[in-house]
Parts: sequence; structure tokens; C-alpha cells
Amino acid sequence: MVDYNEEEPHYLLDSNIVSEIIKPEPDLNVIKKIAEHNSDCAICAPVWQELLLGLYRMPESINKKYLEKFIKEDVRDNFAIKSFTEKAADIQAQLRTKMEQLGHPTQKEDSMIAAIALANHMVLVTRNTKHFAAIQQVSTLEIENWFEE
Repeated sequence: MVDYNEEEPHYLLDSNIVSEIIKPEPDLNVIKKIAEHNSDCAICAPVWQELLLGLYRMPESINKKYLEKFIKEDVRDNFAIKSFTEKAADIQAQLRTKMEQLGHPTQKEDSMIAAIALANHMVLVTRNTKHFAAIQQVSTLEIENWFEE
């Protein structure tokens, strides 16, 4: 079980959870969970980068302007952004080493996100639970999929 600090967010949201908010027909359970736990949610620098990368790759349009406002104002104002710290870097190096030894290399970004969650004692909220399954085998990473609950 994760040891929570009452002043810090408990949930680290992956980009697929954050992007659900802006969809024309979002998953209602995800929206309900975000609303329910809003003050307990954060994102991390790699997720922030993924959101911006998706934005910058879009052709100029009204939708891009709307998405830019959403990301740079709503997301930035509502969710703290957790950094990739020295502690997270150490955890990531350990995770990647253990997983390589088991023959399960992982994507650099996924292991960074997991390491930030572990370094901050947070539950990672993602739809891509399979991407993090191998990491769970070598760590205490807790995951919730708000699409399924």
C-alpha cells in the first residue's frame, strides 16, 4: 500500500487519462473519478511533454487553438507537474536494470513515469496497464485504470 502524505497528490495521471477530459464523448467514469479526486491528482513532466508534443504536431486549426488553451491553461492550472528528480532517476535506473535482466525492457518514457510515481509515493492512473505490468513485477508500483472502475 502506498504511504500517502496528506499534503501531496495521491494520483499521478497518465496522458491517456488527461486527454480524456477534452474528448467530445469522454468516458464518464474517468470524468467522474477526476472530479472526485481532482485535488489529489497531478501529472509529471514526461506526461506534460507528451501532451505538448501532441499539440505541436497538430496542423493549425480552431481545434488546435482550443486544445492549446486547454493544455496550457486548464491542465497547467489544475494539476501540479511532478519533476523527474534525482530520486526518480535512481529508481528508473534500478527498474530498467531489473527489467532488462528479466528480458523485459521497457520504454524510457513509461519507466520515467513509473519512477516519478514511485519516488512520490503515488498511484499511477493509466489506461495502458499492460505497458506497466513488467514494472509492477519488479517494484511496488500501484496502478489504477479509471476506465474500468
